[in-house]
Amino acid sequence: MKVIAAMNGLVSSDVAALYALRYAALFDYTLCLLHVLNPSDRREEVELSMAIAEEAAVHYKVKTERVFLTGEPVAAIRKYLAETRTDTLFCSTRLRTQKRFFQNSLSEKLSRLSLPANLAVIRVAHVNAVFVTENILLPIREDRLSAQKFAFFSSLAKAFAAATEIYSIHPTGRGRLAAIDIHTARMLFQKINTRLSHYANTLQLLDIPFTIKHALTGREVDQILHHLARHDFQLMIIGGRRLSQFSGFFRENPMERLFWHTPVNTIAFYARDKK
Repeated sequence: MKVIAAMNGLVSSDVAALYALRYAALFDYTLCLLHVLNPSDRREEVELSMAIAEEAAVHYKVKTERVFLTGEPVAAIRKYLAETRTDTLFCSTRLRTQKRFFQNSLSEKLSRLSLPANLAVIRVAHVNAVFVTENILLPIREDRLSAQKFAFFSSLAKAFAAATEIYSIHPTGRGRLAAIDIHTARMLFQKINTRLSHYANTLQLLDIPFTIKHALTGREVDQILHHLARHDFQLMIIGGRRLSQFSGFFRENPMERLFWHTPVNTIAFYARDKK
């Protein structure tokens, strides 16, 4: 089984490769350093980045391999995934003009597809955070937490020996928010905690420190950003498909807005196609 890090010679892809490395080390998977040849990236810089990742892999006793593909990037990667037993593809996302991260990028195109592997799209806010990941945040809507997303979240927490927080957000209109009393809110939170208890039990069995917190809000992305600003997290994991479906609060794509403003490194996780 392989873990793939898509590399282009930029620092952001170097950081993504380090996340992929720690994930691969946890499961004793091979780390595949992949690049699709194109005129925009200098092969010398890509190979230098690969060499740095390979040096880091020695410390974690992770086997590595280099793969260079040709052709249209999305088609080439999709074909390679179809032919290779891959757990997760890690891919960084570049800053675009007009505060657009995903538009016409490789990561955006891959996120639209049904892939035979998990996809982890990384927005790097702080390069050094990958070396000091002590607290990881997982925001969810109410109790909507898939087994695949939880498995990825808990795996990275275990790989970094990090403490975790599940942040349950309850979308609430202004009228209801003003009328709700403390007792009603407490009962709602307890109900969600009960529904999440099997995930909490799993974290406990894995010896991963965790907390569950709640928020009532009508502005989900703003609430996440506010929470990040007030607490010491080095990594946030979000459900790519789920957050991309948040609608009605912002004119722009909520994930793009979250990626643009996030003060911490963030991974958008897309579960593999179940077919």
